[in-house]
Amino acid sequence: MSPVRKQPDGAGGVWTIPLPASRRVQAAVGDRRLPLPEAVAQLRRRVPAVEAEQVHGAAIAVIERLQSDQGTVPGCDALLTALPNVALVIRSADCLPIFFSDPVRGVVAIVHAGWRGLAARLPMRVVALMLQRYHGRARDLEAAIGPCIRGCCYEVGPEFEQLFGPFVRREQGRLFCDLPAAALAQLAQAGLRPERIHDSGQCTGCRTDRWFSLRKEGPSTGRLASWIQLR
Repeated sequence: MSPVRKQPDGAGGVWTIPLPASRRVQAAVGDRRLPLPEAVAQLRRRVPAVEAEQVHGAAIAVIERLQSDQGTVPGCDALLTALPNVALVIRSADCLPIFFSDPVRGVVAIVHAGWRGLAARLPMRVVALMLQRYHGRARDLEAAIGPCIRGCCYEVGPEFEQLFGPFVRREQGRLFCDLPAAALAQLAQAGLRPERIHDSGQCTGCRTDRWFSLRKEGPSTGRLASWIQLR
C-alpha cells in the first residue's frame, strides 16, 4: 500500500494521493491548513469544481457536461467523469474519501463513503458503473483510500456485527469497526488488482493535529476537501 505523500514546500495543506498508473490524474486531500472552503476556492481559480451533496446514500452522478450554474450535484455521494480539467470534490471528517481512475479509458471518480455507503457497497457500484459506461476492465482500474477514521478509533454498536462481521472486533467489551478494511475488501471483490489498491493509512481520529474528525471533535469541526481531476 502506498502512503499519502505531502506535496513539496509551497503547496501548504495539500496532500497528494498516489495513483501511479494514472499519470494524467491529480488526486489530493486538503488537511487542517486547507479546509473545505479554501480548498474549493483555490480549485475554482484553476478549473471548474463539482461537489457531491452527500446524503449518506449510494447514488452516483455522472458528469458528462458542465452547466454554467453547476456547483453541487444533489442527492449523490459519488461523482464520475471522463471530462478533462474538471475537479470532482467531496468533503469528509471521518468518512472515507475513495479515489478511482481508469488510466486506459481516461475516467476518474470520487466517493464519499460512511458506514451506510459501505453497507450499500457504494465502492463496488462505482466500479460496476465505470466498467459498464466506459467499457473498461476492472484490472485496469486504480483506487486509493484517503484519510479517514479507522478501527483503532471507530467505536460502534452491536448492529455493526451483522453489517460488517469480520471487520468488527471486540476489545474489553467495546466494539470497533474497521471501515477501510471493509472498503479494501469490496475493491478486491470488484476485481481490482491488489497492487493497484492504495491505502493512505491515515486515521483522522488519531491525528486531529492534521485532519478533522467528527467523532473526536464534534459537529462543529471543519471538513477536509478531497478532489480528483483528469488532466
